[in-house]
Amino acid sequence: MSDKENDTESMLKALDDFLNHKESSPKLSNQQLDALEHYLDSHAAQNAMHMEVLDGFLCALITSPSPVNAEEYLPVIFGGKMPEFKSQEESDQIMGALAQHWEHIDSVLKRNDEYYPFLYADPDGKCSANEWAYGFILGMDMRRDSWKEMVETGKQDQDGLLTPVLTLYSEYIPEISGCQPIPAEEREELVTKMISNLPRIYEHFEEAREKNRQTSSLH
Repeated sequence: MSDKENDTESMLKALDDFLNHKESSPKLSNQQLDALEHYLDSHAAQNAMHMEVLDGFLCALITSPSPVNAEEYLPVIFGGKMPEFKSQEESDQIMGALAQHWEHIDSVLKRNDEYYPFLYADPDGKCSANEWAYGFILGMDMRRDSWKEMVETGKQDQDGLLTPVLTLYSEYIPEISGCQPIPAEEREELVTKMISNLPRIYEHFEEAREKNRQTSSLH
């Protein structure tokens, strides 16, 4: 291909990207995030997820090859059953924040951009990401069979797309896995890889997800 043809192709691609560009759905405002985080924390006794687990859980559902409808996954967020909201205003606030957070994650990954997860940090500013990985596994478990091939690949291949999640999750349950604590430098690499792999997982399952979406409703 000549330089002129390459230039023409590049211009056409740039034009197509411009015409079809879609902004990401807005992320939660600090006020929305605080309200959702406070609500979940206030229902910890009912085994409601906290924000880091929730974020990993939603990322798994959004990237899943087999969609999970809201009626199925929403009760899991709140510990097994839907909460009794004090008012319609509270219901709208919490359910609206959940829907917006979902749409934000989905829109970022759909554009093949990196989504930076919600992770709690320790007093030294370090993020373990163990509970995010735990949340992701919970989301995978809702459609376990559809993830089976990728899980097996991750166990056998250190460069598997799920390897960082599986490694961080294994550390979360040492009594089961016998996993040793992850060195700080390795953890940082795992978290970085986990983030960069998310859009790749989304893209990997795109065809299957679209096919299954014909008969499934996410919201």
